[in-house]
Amino acid sequence: MVDYIGLERVQELVARLGAASFIEGLAGEIEADYRRWRDFDKSPRHATHSSVGVIELMPISDGRLYSFKYVNGHPKNTSQGLLTVTAFGVLAEVETGYPVLLSELTFTTALRTAAMSALAARHMARPSSRTMALIGNGAQAEFQALAISLYSSFPRCASRAVARRPKQCRASTS
Repeated sequence: MVDYIGLERVQELVARLGAASFIEGLAGEIEADYRRWRDFDKSPRHATHSSVGVIELMPISDGRLYSFKYVNGHPKNTSQGLLTVTAFGVLAEVETGYPVLLSELTFTTALRTAAMSALAARHMARPSSRTMALIGNGAQAEFQALAISLYSSFPRCASRAVARRPKQCRASTS
């Protein structure tokens, strides 16, 4: 039987644990995996480009489990009310090849990226650093700011809207 984790289940888990605890736990898992970096068979992502976007497969295995993430990037989707990026993943046992989990990864990727950024800041920022700046104000920026504020020593995050098209920038910050 293959377990399924959909968006609703991820949202319920984040709500039950709280965003801070969820991101902190996620960062801990990421750090643990980095400590066993050599255990992973890391394959380059496979990308299929078209005139309207890209679809990528991102595989990895530690010899016991195999996983891949399917992710797309289709910038014009927003004109149809669709997300620009969506993702899902599969986890399988290497020994049998049987899939054990199918998971929504669009929202989860935003949380994972934010946790990774906070973890990197914690390890790489100078101890005297007190301000962090985010470049960009897309959907990911909100998650980044939350994770940095929860999981690092930065007492403030500088926020300044800059855009190639100033009218859009003013509209997004109003």
